[in-house]
Amino acid sequence: LLSADLANKLKAMVGFRNIAVHDYQSVNLDIVRQIIEKHLTDFKLFTKEVMGILEF
Repeated sequence: LLSADLANKLKAMVGFRNIAVHDYQSVNLDIVRQIIEKHLTDFKLFTKEVMGILEF
């Protein structure tokens, strides 16, 4: 359903998600900030693609 490029980018973020959810006490806020700054467009593209699938 998602483009292959976006799917690959999101897969790369899964490891960070697992740390954030299961070991949140060791999350480095500087790394969180860098991920958001670097991947904000990926999150926006994900939202756009999902909205297109849902026809919003």
